[in-house]
Amino acid sequence: MRKLAASFAIGQFVLVLALATGCGGGAENRSAAATSEGSSKPGGETVSGAASRSSRLLFLAGDGELTVVDVDARSVEVLEVPQLRPGDPPFRIVRRGSKLVLYGGDTYAVDLDLRSPPQRLGKSWFFIPSSKPDRVWLAILDPESPETVRALAGVREVTVEGRVTVPEVTPPGGRWPVGAVDDALVFESRSGGLEVWDPRTGELRRWLPGASMGTTHGDLLAWCDAAYETLHVTDVVTGTARAVAPPEGFVAFDCWSGVFSPDGTLLAVPVTAGRGPEAERTLALVDVQRGAARAVAGSGVEPPYVYIAWASSGESVFVSGGDRYDRRILEYRLGDERAVSLPVEVGDFYGMAAG
Repeated sequence: MRKLAASFAIGQFVLVLALATGCGGGAENRSAAATSEGSSKPGGETVSGAASRSSRLLFLAGDGELTVVDVDARSVEVLEVPQLRPGDPPFRIVRRGSKLVLYGGDTYAVDLDLRSPPQRLGKSWFFIPSSKPDRVWLAILDPESPETVRALAGVREVTVEGRVTVPEVTPPGGRWPVGAVDDALVFESRSGGLEVWDPRTGELRRWLPGASMGTTHGDLLAWCDAAYETLHVTDVVTGTARAVAPPEGFVAFDCWSGVFSPDGTLLAVPVTAGRGPEAERTLALVDVQRGAARAVAGSGVEPPYVYIAWASSGESVFVSGGDRYDRRILEYRLGDERAVSLPVEVGDFYGMAAG
């Protein structure tokens, strides 16, 4: 058994979080301990700094470490989390119900209060958030597939507690899903566009020709046309759809980076005034019901890494951009005139979630 420890300062105390990992990544032998002056609870139970506060938190996933930003206290803590392995998965960290789900070769879940170490949800190559708020889809790599293909042997849906809700099934052609909506999975079609596939029946529910993947929420699928000049929000159950133009002065959407608000009424998505991967991103809010987008003043961030996370209350949204040497995090509170920059310094990260 290998133990890794990280220390970080909170006020005058130093907390140490020890993560024990067994060979092969199994969860059954893991344990965690956090110690600080005055932090122990009756019976020897201890809590981490994040668990002892009620502040709004941001969780930034890097390679082997998790940065916790206390938005209200304007403070930063860094934890060494070996489960956060390097790689380029579709999702690195997401909030699902009362837990964070982490990419790490396999898929792990950890309580928002960080009292315990991440628990393995099952063998997987990567994960996709489910249309259900407390579940994810695990993608299992076919060990016989060559590295140039990396086809999947199966996908299965599990809760953040690890309970299987949809048994493993082979996706069409071993392809990788790019999203999940209404108990179904979304794939890029080999003939172009997006396909909505039912893993329970194996049937193709819907095909959206010429569509480029955006994001999902419940029954809603957000996608862009090939030029990213128009954003569409389609209800895959009813088939109703709205087409949304960029706000005045902007020409394109960064469709993949969009995130729906917790209630699904708003879509936060970057827009660009110019073309190309180097164009600055500005946060736009799309009213899903009206099909109208507006840009948020003061929310410009630099590529290449742009991440968005909504507060669980839905009252504010965070956006981050820049490269590994210049990361900024902005917050926009609904109803304010403009976004504000959080006065915190953070290191490199590749995913963001809000508590």
